[in-house]
Amino acid sequence: MLKLCIWMNIPSHYQSAFFQALDAREEIDLRVVYFQAASSHRAAEGWKEGHEYQSFEASVAGALSPEEMLGEISDWQERIHIISGYFCSDLIDWFCIHRTVWCPWSEMPGIRLAELLGYRMPLFRLLNPLMLMGKRSEGRRIKQHALGAFGQGDLAHRAFQRMGVPNSKISNLYYVPNGLPEAEPCTQMVEFANGRKIFLAVGALCRRKGIDVLLKAFSQLKDKTWCLVLCGLDRADGENQELAQKLGLLDQVFFLGPYPVDRISEVYVAADVFVLPSRFDGWGAVLNEAASLGLPLIGTDLCGGSWHVIDEGRTGFRVRASSVTSLVIAMKIYVEKPDLILEHGDTARSRFHETFTPERNADRLVNALEAWRRK
Repeated sequence: MLKLCIWMNIPSHYQSAFFQALDAREEIDLRVVYFQAASSHRAAEGWKEGHEYQSFEASVAGALSPEEMLGEISDWQERIHIISGYFCSDLIDWFCIHRTVWCPWSEMPGIRLAELLGYRMPLFRLLNPLMLMGKRSEGRRIKQHALGAFGQGDLAHRAFQRMGVPNSKISNLYYVPNGLPEAEPCTQMVEFANGRKIFLAVGALCRRKGIDVLLKAFSQLKDKTWCLVLCGLDRADGENQELAQKLGLLDQVFFLGPYPVDRISEVYVAADVFVLPSRFDGWGAVLNEAASLGLPLIGTDLCGGSWHVIDEGRTGFRVRASSVTSLVIAMKIYVEKPDLILEHGDTARSRFHETFTPERNADRLVNALEAWRRK
């Protein structure tokens, strides 16, 4: 029996299907523990209010020490603990001291640095390798005490290597929400498009998500047969609406606002091409969602999922984060070659079901743990 305990920041519908896939396996005894309760600001973005805990889930919200956190798990010393040091380094120290088996699982580090730099990405690209070199002590802790390290894709994998973790101790473990069900297209989008094709972005409207870059790129297409839909909570105090007006795009850009997560399929199926223009995204689970419904994808090179869900030239295109020019080039391909929309979308859907299901991710985790334990 493989006894696991996965430590997460907050409950998320993006991870629930993966945990259910693990729990369904007869050889796994699973516990999932959250450091915090469901986030109220996520509810404002369309997530469900609260969280219905499964039998294998628990929360340690309010716990101040490792002893208090581990009080939820009577057999904690027998389990393999999978945890991100971003959330509780003290608990990892406890595992090291008590010789408990653990593995880090994380996105590419750098979000705090990017924020500090105001998302000036050329400067971020220059300084982030130095920041990772400064994490060598964390890398030594992983190298000396962890069973292995799970990275959410190649960007995280490379980060672990820069921190000094041997490649033999690193394995990919992705974000893998369930594929979305088919649905009737969002009526508001259909009415706004009025026969035009739709570029779609889903996510909070803020600088990190690169909405300003997308608006500037879309304005350069100068094609009235396309429109742009932005689905997400406005976290920029109307700056993007002002930019759209300044660019003369109000008749081509629809600010849909946040949309209920249990109906988000309606938004994707109404669109033609999905764009994730983020300046920084550890993964970008919206890429998975869009692929599952057969949309071609455009994502930036500082989104973890862009290096996996996007198969360059077959399911979409990867562009340079914060580069208007790079994004224009990719978007223009679909404007000028609309036949690629269906071709890339079909390939994206097939690739999703072949590679990015919760069940396949459960296989990745189990296979990696077994390989590390054999060493």
